[in-house]
Amino acid sequence: MLTEKEIFKFQTSSLLSTNKYLKTCKNKGVNLNISPLCDFVTWTNCLGLEKLLLLKNRKNISIGFAVNLLKEIFTIGKNSEIFKFSSKIKSKSKINVIYSYCSKENFSKNGIFYDTYFKQSSLYKKNTYWFLISLDNYIPKKAKNIFILYKKKRFFNFFYLLKFITKNIFKKNFIHNVNNTTNISQLYSQNFYKTFNKFKFNLYLPYENRPHQNAIINVTKKISRNNKVYGYYHRMPEPLQNEMVYKSKDLDKLFVCSKIQRDVFKKYFYWPKNKIKIIPSIRYNKLKTRMDHIFIPYEIKDIDFYLSNLKFLLIKEKMSTKNISVSIHPLKKKHRDHISFKKKILELLKKNKTLNNNKKNYPIILGEPGGVAAECLETVGQAFHITNSAFDIFSKKIWKNVKVLKQSDYIYKYTNLKKNSFIITTAKKNNFEKLLR
Repeated sequence: MLTEKEIFKFQTSSLLSTNKYLKTCKNKGVNLNISPLCDFVTWTNCLGLEKLLLLKNRKNISIGFAVNLLKEIFTIGKNSEIFKFSSKIKSKSKINVIYSYCSKENFSKNGIFYDTYFKQSSLYKKNTYWFLISLDNYIPKKAKNIFILYKKKRFFNFFYLLKFITKNIFKKNFIHNVNNTTNISQLYSQNFYKTFNKFKFNLYLPYENRPHQNAIINVTKKISRNNKVYGYYHRMPEPLQNEMVYKSKDLDKLFVCSKIQRDVFKKYFYWPKNKIKIIPSIRYNKLKTRMDHIFIPYEIKDIDFYLSNLKFLLIKEKMSTKNISVSIHPLKKKHRDHISFKKKILELLKKNKTLNNNKKNYPIILGEPGGVAAECLETVGQAFHITNSAFDIFSKKIWKNVKVLKQSDYIYKYTNLKKNSFIITTAKKNNFEKLLR
């Protein structure tokens, strides 16, 4: 069982390790903004996480790192055919460009796009254009003010991979440059440049410090240093936001939605004070209150671990299993593993029925909490968290609005000490207008 002191030490030492590594890479001429080895995501299995673990353990190589590196290299072969759906840009004056994501559900039958991050449609203003990355390769028959990058087929092109490797084999920092993350970031930014290089514009994006986002920011400033770039951190606060360490100096302003989020970014992720501004949330007008819920993680790493600890918690807290719902991550709702895991949890709930059927239960979060833990704390006030990773646990020394109690070796109970501290909501639908310059 990790103590609060150990959790805080583990997380802050991780930040120190990543910062030291980034400085070393910068001195070697590595492009920190787009290299997957400098993208220290902890919520999914990737090259950045494996590199972070190596830094923590003071090792140079591991099986996990090697496997992820090979995946990054060979996935380049799937990028040979990227196409662009285009509209016409009619405005001759300065325009607004939103770089975001799309899927079929974001489009109406008439081809009108609705951005769920900024809560605006593509018909919002004539001088506003969306440059979108398709998540499912759906393309509307017609649309206005929209540009979409998509793939027709996901076949492997060995010659494309070989050509890319040959082009970079004698360059410095080989593994930082020869990988899928860098390749796709370059392809996206090249298409973006071809689309907007003749225009003056302000760029807006739901910013998460993704390598492809940083590539778009870089090319925006390449087009003109007078182009302004505004990032909007749309997510709820998370225990350890390692991927958000400050790297992109070309970002003019980062909008966040709470004082605690701003303070954490400044103190632990090295963001300059003048780069951050607090605004009411655009994505969330009102948060959903989900009391009797079990949340399945984005990646399911150990089913038996989650089920055994969930059973322990149900018995210990004498929870009513009558009205508990099981929630799958929105991006994983169609995945077989997640659907199967949900069924196993429902079976566990049936086998562990309690007599106290009128009891209200606090939410239970399994594995990587994402923003759902903060959402539950903001609405319900308390939540249980089952995890075996110190990356995933709230530290009350970092998040001073959270009280953390250990229930067992792998179960934690969080309590929100200050209402409305995680996110500012106004219940207004047109907050995006205030961002436009």
